[in-house]
Amino acid sequence: MRKFICLAVLAVSACTTKPLGQSVPTQSGHNMHSARAALGDCVAEAPEGRNAAVIGGYATNILLWGVIIGPAVTAPVQDQLAEQGEIDQVERCMSDRGFKRRTLTQGEQFWLQNAFGTERTRRLDHLVGGGTIETYGT
Repeated sequence: MRKFICLAVLAVSACTTKPLGQSVPTQSGHNMHSARAALGDCVAEAPEGRNAAVIGGYATNILLWGVIIGPAVTAPVQDQLAEQGEIDQVERCMSDRGFKRRTLTQGEQFWLQNAFGTERTRRLDHLVGGGTIETYGT
């Protein structure tokens, strides 16, 4: 009985979406243009992740709760499953291309928000290439 309860809690917790803070894709030797191009290609794969997450959610809950209750448990969180599936698919695609997600610190967010035009582009290029505020301009 404990295993069943643990599996149920795990299945429900897997349905929650992860918060997305402000972040940039990073990879040494790349800039904002190449990261944007890779992201554009990866966004095209988002519907695949969306479908897989929804189908997986229904299948898991049918196995755990049965044919009647399983879909009733999944239906209210279907949109969250789909959204998280899209996010995860884009993350996997970017990772396959060598990029890592780097969540920006509050200082970095402030630093970017207070830059405009070409200066903002230079700062983003620096962060995408793996730099930090401390190494900017060196």
